[in-house]
Amino acid sequence: MMKIKEHCGIFATIGENSVKYTYDGLKLLQHRGQESAGISYVEDGIKTIKGLGLVEEALNEKEVLQIKSKFSIGHVRYSTTGKTTLQEAQPLSNEKLSIAFNGTIANYFEFGNYSTDTEFILDFLSKDIKEGKDIVYAVKHFMDIADGAYSMVILDDKKRVLAVRDPKGFRPLVMGKIGESIVFSSEDSAIKQLGGKVLKDVLPGEIILVNPDGKILSDKVPSTSFHTCAFEYIYFSRADSKIDGVSVYMSRIRLGEILAKNHPAKADIVVPVPESSRPIAIGYSRESKIPLEEALIRTIVSKRSFIMPTNDKRKSVLEEKFGIVEDAVKGKRIVLIDDSIVRGNTMKRIIMLLRNSGAKEIHVRVGSPMIKYPCYMGIDFPSRSELIASNKDENEIAKILGADSIEYLTVDEMKQAIGRDSLCTACFTGIYPLKRNYSLQVMESVFNR
Repeated sequence: MMKIKEHCGIFATIGENSVKYTYDGLKLLQHRGQESAGISYVEDGIKTIKGLGLVEEALNEKEVLQIKSKFSIGHVRYSTTGKTTLQEAQPLSNEKLSIAFNGTIANYFEFGNYSTDTEFILDFLSKDIKEGKDIVYAVKHFMDIADGAYSMVILDDKKRVLAVRDPKGFRPLVMGKIGESIVFSSEDSAIKQLGGKVLKDVLPGEIILVNPDGKILSDKVPSTSFHTCAFEYIYFSRADSKIDGVSVYMSRIRLGEILAKNHPAKADIVVPVPESSRPIAIGYSRESKIPLEEALIRTIVSKRSFIMPTNDKRKSVLEEKFGIVEDAVKGKRIVLIDDSIVRGNTMKRIIMLLRNSGAKEIHVRVGSPMIKYPCYMGIDFPSRSELIASNKDENEIAKILGADSIEYLTVDEMKQAIGRDSLCTACFTGIYPLKRNYSLQVMESVFNR
């Protein structure tokens, strides 16, 4: 059975210090994928180096920095399809093309026996090019038949780099400049931290081609409606990023403010689950006038449990993930703030730790709606059976987790907080903004990890 996970980070550089900037960019996008990392570059043809683990584990920095190519693309992986193997780590390349891809092609299984959707993309584009088609034509042809979410960067043997964002704009992609070098990144925060300037968001449906001489061409396929993933704002993206001009940090602050206003709890302290929940907790504390305490301490070695490839690995990560400041929680009524609850593994253990440390009451407030449906646009919950909220109400969930109460935002409250209506809410509503309707049973059988 095929397996799924996801969220990835991509980076590309055209110009001086290309491979160095791409390498450093990937490190700044590490939160988007921790399974593998890789870089493709042009030097007497396309060369690709990649490895398993974090960027600094997967790639030898000393060797990387000796590469003098001016054309490179890179990838950190958290796989949507396939397995955690070096063979399936990205970028995926052949002698003509290399692909670094963030998203999920929901219908890729209909086109052949591919182990990953990235393999399908590479094969599809390569066939068109082999038949003499121009690379932009090949990309447009792919966009015509592909259904799903994709932001990707493409490198060819002619030293051209393309940046592509799907017509719905599910996944973010940004263009910038560092010195005289053109860069593309999954998030603008990485560009800014490298001392660069953000030029623009790649628009939904846009294809940007950078030629070897630096000349930039832009094309676009029709795009009727945008559906950027709400989880980019809630959880995945760095708080210092902006997506399509909307601040992730301020969105999370407003999520907390609306959560406090519409879902109050009588409590002594507000406690965030680190890291992405902190701005939500700040917003909740400000609005409710309940003081915030950093009573959960995340261990330095901990990784994001949600993006671990298997449930066993997620649970092993939880064992060493949090410490409790007992003096802050003993005898206290706590509002425990989390950005989202998918499977419930993390929350159940945190509540147990807080109880053992003397917490009097624990009221969980969640800065997103209940996740009831699988995602086939690039996030790791492909099966309803994995989702704690798929067939339970708030009272049932509170009982399972060991909380005194739990309340979530509604979809409308979430949209109000983020400040845009053009969001993908499929995992909350079961309404998938894809080209076609798919049977959930079929999709679960194809994508279940």
